[in-house]
Amino acid sequence: MGASVRETLNPKLLGRALAGLESELKSEGVAVDFGDDFDFFEQLVSETDKPGLTEHFTTSLNTYTPETAFWIRGVGPAGETIAVGAARLDLLGEMTLDRYLRKYWSRCYPDLAGSNALPAERQPRFLREVSGRVAYFGDLWVAREWQRKNVHKALSPLAMLYAAMWWKPDWLYCWVRPSAWSKRYPLAYGYSAVHPVGIRWERPPATVDHDLVIALNKWPWLLDWLDHLAERFPVR
Repeated sequence: MGASVRETLNPKLLGRALAGLESELKSEGVAVDFGDDFDFFEQLVSETDKPGLTEHFTTSLNTYTPETAFWIRGVGPAGETIAVGAARLDLLGEMTLDRYLRKYWSRCYPDLAGSNALPAERQPRFLREVSGRVAYFGDLWVAREWQRKNVHKALSPLAMLYAAMWWKPDWLYCWVRPSAWSKRYPLAYGYSAVHPVGIRWERPPATVDHDLVIALNKWPWLLDWLDHLAERFPVR
């Protein structure tokens, strides 16, 4: 038997979902802006009360090309930044996500004693299934006065759809605090699987939670989610 053919995004469903999510934001007075210049993005973030970009996206630790990362922001009526997020594509090839995270996090994150954080050698088994083209979404922030308008519930799925359209990743994932998991945010953002133990530590990090939950989408799961999402925005 030949290799199975990978199913592609349905352009009609994708167009409906993108237009519908942007329309929801527009109804709240929010426009959407994208970019791939992370120096400019850091400048935008510095003008908000978000305490800078995390180690995953700060320009002091990363150099991104337009082909491997983008940022997204919500723009308020006065042109102010009211929400941000960012996505990156990591080409893991045959390397699995547990090995990649151990190398990356131990280099970029400090531990509580001022040395480098260190993920444990033994990681959750599901991370060994994640490889190939892997997209990460993070640094989600929404201004306090806009949080009740559920801006994040449209901005995060928008970022996932654009990452899917531009990169066609094998996997997409994000980190979630346990408190956000209990509010079902990952499901609202479009992720299909949630693992309560996302990563184990030998030396926990000082700048992020040590008990992070991970939310994931595999490419076929994303297609299923898109089918469901597009139904919210019927053709008129």
